[in-house]
Amino acid sequence: MKLNKKIIKIRKENGLSQEEFGDKINVSRQAVSKWENEEAKPDIEKIQQIAKKFNVSYEYLLNDEIETIEKVDKSSNKKETKNKTKSVLKVILIIFIIYLLICIYKFVVFYRFYTIADSFSEKNYAIIQNSSIYTKPTQGEDITFYTTKVGNKILEQSYSKSNIIKDENGKSIPYSITYTDIERREAYDLYYDKDKQKYVYNDRKNDMINDEEIEELFVDKNAIKENTLDSIPSSFKEIFWSSINPMFYYVDILNREIRFYSITDQAYRSVKLSKDYLLERVYIQAKDGKSMDVVYSYDYIQDHFKEIENPIETYKDKIIFEN
Repeated sequence: MKLNKKIIKIRKENGLSQEEFGDKINVSRQAVSKWENEEAKPDIEKIQQIAKKFNVSYEYLLNDEIETIEKVDKSSNKKETKNKTKSVLKVILIIFIIYLLICIYKFVVFYRFYTIADSFSEKNYAIIQNSSIYTKPTQGEDITFYTTKVGNKILEQSYSKSNIIKDENGKSIPYSITYTDIERREAYDLYYDKDKQKYVYNDRKNDMINDEEIEELFVDKNAIKENTLDSIPSSFKEIFWSSINPMFYYVDILNREIRFYSITDQAYRSVKLSKDYLLERVYIQAKDGKSMDVVYSYDYIQDHFKEIENPIETYKDKIIFEN
């Protein structure tokens, strides 16, 4: 059966005049008359409209060998669409559940790291901080910081492999020293001047803007705990946001490690805690190739420490007082 006969059949089975049929697919009565008299043929767009409006298949309209009207099962299409929607929703639900479980795991890990690190408290301690800072993959500097706290006294000393300083006996001495005596309210820095071969004294209280900053110098702090809490999520708000933040892409409770990407710094970071959940290693790799690797080791056994000597006494013949 040819297309013109099929159009006539569809029109009559639906009880429509040529004009009414044309209105259904936005053509004139004359156009319908020409189709039926085989004076013209509808274009593909109009054939699509006929198939859609009268629920017949394209194959029926375009294939002259098919005599019987093939109805399109709309309920089947709807069912198929509904099943596809259900499948998509199931996938979304599974992804959400997996994401939720990961967030819960991260929250538990972050909270565990925080609570154990925050409970750490030692009156006396020593920290060795080895830092490797690379401005380029092949150019870098290794610095070692020694921090010792005994009672109310804190001594920080810095050594550099690229800036080795030795005394008259050939012994390495620090290029910078920071000393704080909380009880006596004494806080100063000593910076080594290679030209003068002496330390330049700087009273840190003179660098402070107001009394509040001066008071901050003499707050009895626990550097081990503070270093750790500064490097990991350390408040309920931080822990919550970090646990749902995909930038914290690796969290390992067994190895006590966190890896994340910092958008503000444009750098990848890795934080490793020791068996005591104290800061052990911080690694930063920036996109521009710069990197920093800091490794910490601690001693906080109380009877290991001797009284800290005031550096002014230690280096009394090597100090210039300029302020």
